[in-house]
Amino acid sequence: MRRIIVESGDDQKRIDRFLIDRFAGVPASAFFKAFRKRNIRVNGKRVRNDFFLHTGDLVEIFIPDEYLDTEKRENSKIRIEIPYEDEYIMVVSKPQGIPVHQDNNREGVVLDQYLQAMAADRKDGQVLKPGFPALCHRIDRNTGGLVILAKDDKTLKIMQDKFRNHEIKKYYLACTHGIPREKEAEYEAFLKKYAENSRVKIFERPVHGSVRIVTRFRLLKAVNPYSLLEVELVTGKTHQIRAHLAWLGYPILGDAKYGITDINRSLRLKKQALFSYKLKFEFQKGASHLDYLNGREIILPIVPWEEGIRSTGLI
Repeated sequence: MRRIIVESGDDQKRIDRFLIDRFAGVPASAFFKAFRKRNIRVNGKRVRNDFFLHTGDLVEIFIPDEYLDTEKRENSKIRIEIPYEDEYIMVVSKPQGIPVHQDNNREGVVLDQYLQAMAADRKDGQVLKPGFPALCHRIDRNTGGLVILAKDDKTLKIMQDKFRNHEIKKYYLACTHGIPREKEAEYEAFLKKYAENSRVKIFERPVHGSVRIVTRFRLLKAVNPYSLLEVELVTGKTHQIRAHLAWLGYPILGDAKYGITDINRSLRLKKQALFSYKLKFEFQKGASHLDYLNGREIILPIVPWEEGIRSTGLI
């Protein structure tokens, strides 16, 4: 347990950012976990991670001292690139392995909480409300790439509406085993979740509990027996691209859940070769103060492929 008196240099700083800065040897995930368990207090009262401190406040951290002193800093390894940002939105490149929002079944750094903590100490003077920037959509934990966050309530509502109405197109790059016969194709199927093993299954026809999915892809390059595909996610369901491509006979390289274990091992892949690399704004109706985005594309500048993927000759 640790007690700290807030000094003038930290006045008006968010407590999560204060703790991340103060303890260089502790992962951000440890503090987010402590907030969830209500193990951090200010002046004797339990507080949320978006609480703002004042000079003279007493911060009490109910985490063992030895953990605070010796743990390696997880968040220091994180590099969140921001390919695009303006007054209303932020588009970040999410690293693989980081969930976009809190998962009750897992611990670790969470993208939205991490960015909210960083936003509280911006150098450009822009002040965001607690809880912002906020996610406009989601991508799977193990998929890397572009994610849009809104900086205010009105922007969030508009962006969520645009995603819901398919007025923002999402494109992915995927390296697969197997080469499609068609250079371009669109496939419909039905996806059903199985919560007990955190998997989904694809069916040709509807079954009880299934939902319709549509996936488009374009063959960009083939080096036998591998392919580089551009995939458009027409419907956005959990594990859709991974499970649908595997069902079609083109499992994603590095995918531990739907891929081919022997091939992943031979290429020494630790991560799935799937990235959200392009977002395209195609508004069909007005977007209020966001009309300026219509017709624009945002592209991931650098896709961090593993060396095993590069060895296939696809990249």
